[in-house]
Amino acid sequence: MKSLDKALGIDTAITRRDFVGSMLIGAGSALLGCTSPPKQLIDKTSRQYDDPWTGFGGVGDYATSNGNTRQVMLDSHKLRDQEKPAIVKSASPTGEEFDLVIIGGGFSGLGAAYQFQAKSENKSCLIMDNHPVFGGEAKENEFNVNGYRLFGPQGSNGFAVPQSVNTLSDEVYRIIGMPMEYSFSDNKEDFGIRTPYDSYDAMYWGENKFDVGYHFRENGKSNWIKNIWKDDLKRTPWSDVLKKDMLRAFRSQENSFSKKNLGAWLDSMTYKDFLEIELGLDPGVTSHLDPILAIANYGFGCDVISAYGAYLLALPGMQGFHNFDPTSSLTDQKIYSFPGGNTTYLRHIVKYLIPDSIKGNSFEDITYNKINFSALDKPGKSTRIRLNSTAVDVYEANDHVKIVYYRNGKPESIIAKSVVLAAPGFMAKNVVSKMPQNIYQNYNRFHHGPALVVNVALNNWNFLEKLGFSAGRWYDGFGYFGSIRAPMNIGGRDIPFHPDKPMVMTFYVPFYYPGNSIRDQGTMGRGELLGKIYIDYERQIRMHMNDIFGSAGFNAKKDIAGIILNRWGHAYISPQPGFYFGGPSNTGLTDPMKKGHGRIFYGHSELGSRMNYRNAISEGGRAGEQAAKIVQG
Repeated sequence: MKSLDKALGIDTAITRRDFVGSMLIGAGSALLGCTSPPKQLIDKTSRQYDDPWTGFGGVGDYATSNGNTRQVMLDSHKLRDQEKPAIVKSASPTGEEFDLVIIGGGFSGLGAAYQFQAKSENKSCLIMDNHPVFGGEAKENEFNVNGYRLFGPQGSNGFAVPQSVNTLSDEVYRIIGMPMEYSFSDNKEDFGIRTPYDSYDAMYWGENKFDVGYHFRENGKSNWIKNIWKDDLKRTPWSDVLKKDMLRAFRSQENSFSKKNLGAWLDSMTYKDFLEIELGLDPGVTSHLDPILAIANYGFGCDVISAYGAYLLALPGMQGFHNFDPTSSLTDQKIYSFPGGNTTYLRHIVKYLIPDSIKGNSFEDITYNKINFSALDKPGKSTRIRLNSTAVDVYEANDHVKIVYYRNGKPESIIAKSVVLAAPGFMAKNVVSKMPQNIYQNYNRFHHGPALVVNVALNNWNFLEKLGFSAGRWYDGFGYFGSIRAPMNIGGRDIPFHPDKPMVMTFYVPFYYPGNSIRDQGTMGRGELLGKIYIDYERQIRMHMNDIFGSAGFNAKKDIAGIILNRWGHAYISPQPGFYFGGPSNTGLTDPMKKGHGRIFYGHSELGSRMNYRNAISEGGRAGEQAAKIVQG
């Protein structure tokens, strides 16, 4: 193993970590069931990090908050492990009272704070977040490679400039002063490669606008095929039947179904049944789409996700209803990414709410300057953010709500006139005491899929230039898709775009197990995601990249500068059939939550039709406005 690791560029002795890793692989998330980090699992002299499970977090403000770190998991699992009564009993009151407390500091929580302040006057608002840095999944990883600052998304990635105001997110975007036009480094030199501006577009929705390679194995031999749609799949090793059905699925404009009551009908079946039974497509089409559906929005594959969810994403078989062909180069939907994904947009909202949170006022300043953590939770400010604070109990009593939370190893309590739950539903149902039965029962029908987002800092990307593409899809090994992005030009900062210079390659990795129930797939996925320590993933990633890119000269030892893992155990809401229209009178499972109860309201992204930053802001904003009405009286 040591000789292999040396060849891969993993030169540090790893005896202790190997031992820990072998225990965890069979035990799933056993480590996370511990009430405190076992000291014997931490080797502070190893490599560039203290925690062998969380691993390297990069540099800068987000270095201690890459995904759900082990400490965040341990604190959150105190609820799962029935420690709530003891924590509530021992909580010390801080003596603070707020008009509104928001639990969750991602787009939903900030949307709630924005709308609450817009709809009330001189009211106080505290946002609580259980991570070391605000943002939820809209955080970034930062590397320093050969003097260059490089960034990658931890999760939330891809945005469109709003051309009109149709949602609260569109309003917020304009009010906080976000630019309406952007330029990218490939405008000057593209090296003959069409490169995406975000990490999703080339997966499916804008694939023909970019150069995408597909990796196949034929008779044990590795083979890359570039832009498979260019010649109607003729170069692929697929059977004639599968080629025909792939073309039909991806390019058909047929509309053989009535649009009347379309939503409820689609929500009555899985996407797999829609593809294979209603459309009669080869199961190979389903297998091809499984990881796209899973990582795009829903966590799992076609066999357990509602066909209506696929409709909302304009996935194949739905073009007749959307009139949208993702394989057409004429598709002109422009999807962009900031250097660290949607982190930049979220940072601008924080800056708007708490002006001293980031020094400077220009777009460049707010994108790149350090966070002023001391300004986030200052007494007397209308909006405050309290980090490293895990909500444990929300209890409504007469004219106020008591919130118990766990911060820096101590339970504390505060009082609020109203509360917005902008945290995921699986947390909300465990946090809120005396939750109405219909809300609790519906939350019990929520399922969540895990995801892993990996950012690999490269010393160069000559291997991609040699292959002639900037994004790749494969069918075995680690994950299924990875890409680089053309960097956004911001001010005078130099993010290089040259094959000889550093670049970040991002992998979005789903966990799904066709043939198992949606509940079992969640358990299995989280077991796999959480059951490996960092070095197990690092070794797997380096071996995989050597395998598929080695023919183009890639060598993990010399070409990889750093790897950051971002683990999200409940990344996506996973809507099974009946999620959208399976309630009374064709209502969805989310309807009761949107009404709230008493002084408690729910405004997290899962309550939107699908999870994205726009729906997160809108759902949070709705709950913030509901809270404002209560507080205003």
